[in-house]
Amino acid sequence: MPKIKDITCHKVLNSRSEWTIETRVELDDGAVGTQTVPDGASTGENEALHLEAQKAAAVVNDPLKDLLVSKNPFNQLEIDTLMIDMDGTPNKRVLGGNSILSVSLAVSNAAAKSLNLQLFEYLHVLYKNNSVFKPAYSKMGSINFPTPVFNILNGGKHADNDLSFQEFMVIPAKTTPYPKQLEMGVFVYNSLHKLLVSQGYESGVGDEGGFAPQGFTTKKALTTIKQAVEEVRVDGEKNNRLVLGKDLFLGMDVAAESFHVGDRYEIKEESLKLDHAQLSSYYGDLLQQYPIIYLEDPFYENDIEGWEHFYQNYKQKVMIVADDLVVTNAKYLKAAIKKNLASAVIIKPNQVGTVSETLDFIRLAKSADMSTIVSHRSGDTPEDTFISDLAVAVEADFIKSGSPARGERVAKYNRLLDIFDNFFGS
Repeated sequence: MPKIKDITCHKVLNSRSEWTIETRVELDDGAVGTQTVPDGASTGENEALHLEAQKAAAVVNDPLKDLLVSKNPFNQLEIDTLMIDMDGTPNKRVLGGNSILSVSLAVSNAAAKSLNLQLFEYLHVLYKNNSVFKPAYSKMGSINFPTPVFNILNGGKHADNDLSFQEFMVIPAKTTPYPKQLEMGVFVYNSLHKLLVSQGYESGVGDEGGFAPQGFTTKKALTTIKQAVEEVRVDGEKNNRLVLGKDLFLGMDVAAESFHVGDRYEIKEESLKLDHAQLSSYYGDLLQQYPIIYLEDPFYENDIEGWEHFYQNYKQKVMIVADDLVVTNAKYLKAAIKKNLASAVIIKPNQVGTVSETLDFIRLAKSADMSTIVSHRSGDTPEDTFISDLAVAVEADFIKSGSPARGERVAKYNRLLDIFDNFFGS
């Protein structure tokens, strides 16, 4: 059976013109896996700690290489556990979450290539078998293909504008096949661009490719997206339109920690200072006016009363999505499940730092009947399409990869298109 032969790492640039790392794992049968590591602008307090890129590369090239050379790449759990134990801290602050993750992901890539499997096929076997590859496995049949969540208008930490809320999104109906869902996202994105220009707004974009106009409020953002949807003419045909609330729905990543000050939430563009009960009512008003089905991080991660109050009152009306609250970590997810704080979770491998821990988190979320959303980060690279394969492998309900524009965003959507057309398309 092939073993790990070599591990190397060096610095590369990401989409924010910041340094990240790329790790290369070579097996002794010649199979090679490479992986870059994304980074977020809006982060939870309990995420795995990332080291500066040069330091992270040095960690991979010395202690992690020495630790893992000659090890079995098909036992992902053992590989990850060895690195976790060597680090010895809850947030991987010694070796760095980015150092550890880059190796963990690259090992899974190399192992898949060694077996001549698609990465999603290999990850699916790990998902079903406690992160250890089992030679006797059944191929994936008809699956629940992930629905894309398109971030088409940016605010918060992802843009240099006045909007407090971070992401305004359109979500195609889940009954629509993925290629048509992608087309919908493209139609609406281009319609929004045209509409903003016609109204005199600059068409610059934020970190994730969504437009970032100045002078918007939450309701203006939602109303403008609604208008952009209404102005879409599919294939240029006058009567072939998209219907908001039927073909497409709205979603928001509030990222409330970014405007949480003291015991209040300051929505500065509307001169509002709200406590969590008032913020809940603010959301309730939006839910009545717009077909919003998705609300992410509506409260600061430590505002447990806010989460509890909102879940009790709105769990039947909207998907309440936890990101910073659980940071892809089973420990924090167990607490959220026990207290009934959310109905869905974001999955970002770089928040926890290994493939096996990410898969553990997903298993726990699904066992609690929570919806799952595999997500990118705002600082990303076009070479990295791991989350696309992961979303398919675990049959995630949704995938977030920003707007249908910019190379590092489009690469994920195109990888999904490749998987759908070549393996699951009819």
